[in-house]
Amino acid sequence: MAFENFSDLTSTFSLKSILSGDPSVFLPIFYLIISIAIYSIVIWHFYRFIARRDCLTIHSVSHPKVVGFLKYFFVFPFIAFLFFLGFSLMMLFLTRDYEILAVLSTSFAVIVAIRITAYYSRNLSKDVAKMLPFALLGLFLVTPTYFSFEEIINKIYLLPEFFNLCIQFIILITLVEWILRIILAVKNAISTARIQHLHDKDRKISTISSKQRIVDM
Repeated sequence: MAFENFSDLTSTFSLKSILSGDPSVFLPIFYLIISIAIYSIVIWHFYRFIARRDCLTIHSVSHPKVVGFLKYFFVFPFIAFLFFLGFSLMMLFLTRDYEILAVLSTSFAVIVAIRITAYYSRNLSKDVAKMLPFALLGLFLVTPTYFSFEEIINKIYLLPEFFNLCIQFIILITLVEWILRIILAVKNAISTARIQHLHDKDRKISTISSKQRIVDM
């Protein structure tokens, strides 16, 4: 039976049929490949950026504390707005039954979770940050008809009604970031003081040992 099936398969094989196929059949597949590649590259940069503990890499040798204050006071809220906008749009695509308020609240929760985990483990933060974007890609590949662009556009038109709430969420994200950076600064100060204390202790022990050797001589 297996031999007969193999014979049927070989009899249908035609090199001429393969080479004379219509290339236009592969054009939609080519567009899909390019789309997936571009989306993956954009998301790769997006989630790696948001997952970094220090999203803003502006450095100053002369006044590092002043520059650090200014960039997290003025620049980070704008970055937080982009994060919030990006995840809110993803949630609008992923969810059908969610109301706008639930979408915005979930996006806020995801961003805060990403920023908290960024101060614990960058790898963990990256895993959390890429969860929604690649879930959206997987859902699109498996069920393209799941998305209702008309419904999504209608929800986007409702976003201005929640403008004040969005501003509150961005302020809270910035506040959480400030708290996390203060905790990190205190932790680094304690670690530095502890290392300095151990260094001073070792130096005192070394000095006492040297004096003791001189006395013994």
